[in-house]
Amino acid sequence: MTDSGSNDSPELLSVAQTAKLLDVTRQRIHDLIKNGQIIACKLGRYYYIEVAEVERYKNQPAGKPYQPRSTTSQENSVDY
Repeated sequence: MTDSGSNDSPELLSVAQTAKLLDVTRQRIHDLIKNGQIIACKLGRYYYIEVAEVERYKNQPAGKPYQPRSTTSQENSVDY
């Protein structure tokens, strides 16, 4: 007996399904795919996204990454 729920193939979502989950437009999902922020596979002419990839994207921190200010004085870096 095999359990159909125990297969190893990942669940794939369409762009429309992903947009609905993330509460954004389909165009925004295409932009995220183009920019490499969401990894998708293209089957035929359509993109599909793994559920795990959607969860990864949802759980990443929002905003710009933290970049600490430099502690060196700007005056010391000028060459005369």
